[in-house]
Amino acid sequence: MLLLLANFCWMVTAHAEQKVILYGDENYPPYSFVENGQFKGMYVDLLTAAAKRMAPDYQIELQPRPGKRGLLEVSRGNVLGIFPPGLKKERTYIRPYSAVLYRESVVLFCTPEVMKSRRTTFPDDFAGLTVGVNAGFLLSARLIDAAKAGVVKLEEANGNESNLKKLAMKRIDCYASDRGAALYTAKKLASGSTFSGLPLQEAVELSGEKTYIGYSADFVAPFKADFIGKMNAALVALRANGTLSAIESNYLK
Repeated sequence: MLLLLANFCWMVTAHAEQKVILYGDENYPPYSFVENGQFKGMYVDLLTAAAKRMAPDYQIELQPRPGKRGLLEVSRGNVLGIFPPGLKKERTYIRPYSAVLYRESVVLFCTPEVMKSRRTTFPDDFAGLTVGVNAGFLLSARLIDAAKAGVVKLEEANGNESNLKKLAMKRIDCYASDRGAALYTAKKLASGSTFSGLPLQEAVELSGEKTYIGYSADFVAPFKADFIGKMNAALVALRANGTLSAIESNYLK
């Protein structure tokens, strides 16, 4: 009887605007980050577009959180979901995952001089080169293995900007980075008055990972399944109609 009553109440209120909170990583440019007090980024823009398609049924509020703290709240069932985790089997508290948001890639950008030779196979075509990496950045296994084998040399610097400037000054031969992060930083540097610009030449992709909204397995709400279904439909539609590509261009090109 109580279950029937709960379902009836949900049906009655299904057409009312339901507020839903999703957490996003607050320090993950260009995908989700806080700048001048504003939450922005490719995923923020994409989910804002999805929210418009889901109105008036849902009022979606995107809130920035430190990545680890956000995951903790998801594991406790305190929030419906978080973006943008990749698929991790060890995160048993996330279930289900949404339709794909995007595919992030770790790639090698190299100097024009390096790219004068045909370099398509890693690591064989990059033997003897110095590759810049961000300190603390989770490197691709292929790059770590190549460095351990002495095929390439790794040189750390603090962040995208430092490594891009080193690449422009030819102090390193190549730079391993998330594609989006490097292109976004290069775009910002090129718009400044102290940097003349940097023609990034991508050599090879080292690894890639699809990203999603990760929903809390322990978050209980009568609207949960309906919300997930409508969000998936919105994300698929935004990819198909070119909205995702337009958002990507705004940040990276």
